[in-house]
Amino acid sequence: MANYHHTQNKIIENNEKTLIMDYPRMTPLKSKLNVLRQSIMQKGLHWLQKKSKLPSNNPYLDGIFAPVAEVEQLNFKVHGEIPQHLNGMLLRIGPNPIHVENHALYHWFVGDGMLHALRIENGQAKSFKSRLIETDAVQNTKQQPLKDGFRRGPSGVVNTNVIYHANKIWALIEAGTFPARLDLDLNTETHQFFYTDADLPFTAHPHKDNQTGRLHAICYDALDPRHAYYEVLDQNGHLIYFAKIPVKHGPMIHDCAITATDVLIFDFPVTFSVAQLLKGSSLPYVWNDQHQARIGVLPKFGQASEIQWVDVEPCFVFHAANAYRNEKNKIVVDLVVHQQMFQQSQQGPFEQQNVQLERWSIDVKTSAIQREVIDTQAQEFPRIDERYTGEAHRYLYAVSFDEQKMTAANQLRCHDVLERRLTTYSFGEEWVTGEVVFVPESMQSPEGVGYLMSYVHHIDALPSKVVILKVNGTEIQLQAEIDLGVRVPLGFHGNWVDLST
Repeated sequence: MANYHHTQNKIIENNEKTLIMDYPRMTPLKSKLNVLRQSIMQKGLHWLQKKSKLPSNNPYLDGIFAPVAEVEQLNFKVHGEIPQHLNGMLLRIGPNPIHVENHALYHWFVGDGMLHALRIENGQAKSFKSRLIETDAVQNTKQQPLKDGFRRGPSGVVNTNVIYHANKIWALIEAGTFPARLDLDLNTETHQFFYTDADLPFTAHPHKDNQTGRLHAICYDALDPRHAYYEVLDQNGHLIYFAKIPVKHGPMIHDCAITATDVLIFDFPVTFSVAQLLKGSSLPYVWNDQHQARIGVLPKFGQASEIQWVDVEPCFVFHAANAYRNEKNKIVVDLVVHQQMFQQSQQGPFEQQNVQLERWSIDVKTSAIQREVIDTQAQEFPRIDERYTGEAHRYLYAVSFDEQKMTAANQLRCHDVLERRLTTYSFGEEWVTGEVVFVPESMQSPEGVGYLMSYVHHIDALPSKVVILKVNGTEIQLQAEIDLGVRVPLGFHGNWVDLST
């Protein structure tokens, strides 16, 4: 990294760490002002919601989505055999609202975060725990002391993704709020921008460069509609680079993608809406026909002036599976493409629309994107064997759903994108799977040889289970089912934390 030239930021070398010196810093005064602003915004939102005359029904608060109490389980019924070498935790996070002021205006994306963890050791399910992320709102409800750290962003909710980095669990959200740091018992320790005092937003979807252990992230701040941010953290959780990126309209940028040399910026036409906010919407983002859909190609550690923007037809992308440069130096990215988003429903992301898995080939020389449909079946949460992040991958795993009935998401779709072959696995008509996580048989195993793990939910809100599937390419067979004995709400993202070393 010492070979890169920067004009915006000063870089110093410190004991083999490359630390950035020029960045906005958080202070106790800033944090107190942010707490005050959050309180004022929350009271104003509740006042607007009380005025609403909309019907109070909301599918994201009932049945399979309904919130649960914190719990710990130690005894499980296991069908099949848990692989002996799996030692770690299967983490999953999602919304679990404690209080909802107005059911009609509640959006699935804004509920208080709850973290779920199944711990596995030497072929045995040892424990399961569900714990709320201990934000100020949660602690006040529990009448418990507030957690350490700083406060930032439009709210304190942290509910979208969870990763293990620098020997800690980090619960993540986008739009400006700081991550929450947790220990392995799911106790919230503090709220902070990793191991730095930066006053910057973060994202729910950083991507790790396997060659360096660094996290690359494209972030946005709901309170700063004119900028996105490119940020890099080293393997120890220190900020080593950031750049401000000018944007228009305050776009929602949920994910990004990296190649060996690039970071891809997803700037699509879902943007912040003051009009929606004044209606009392808890997530004031809507489809914006005036906003040009485009992808930015930014060299790693590059500045905003180096971005090459490539326009694309109007659409929206929550998640990309992976990206890489091919033998022709074109950027290939596999992603789930929504025809539009938040155009009809203001309670959640599932509405009548076209959703499909596509492969985009980006020619940076001609600023053109070639779109190829891989699968027309609606699906989401695309994942790969993440040892291949930024490199050419062969296998991709996603979860199908029905646009009319989200709870019909009961099928795993395993894609061989090289030979264009598809294998599906059904969890049964009464079961809905969440995002699947790939765990390799070993770090030396070929791509796609290992296990897929997921939390699976009963459509009648009966107790949930964890399913482990053995996979070899597109060959799938059931390895084990672990009955949790408690219900886990259908939620968002998760990851496997390997504790074998």
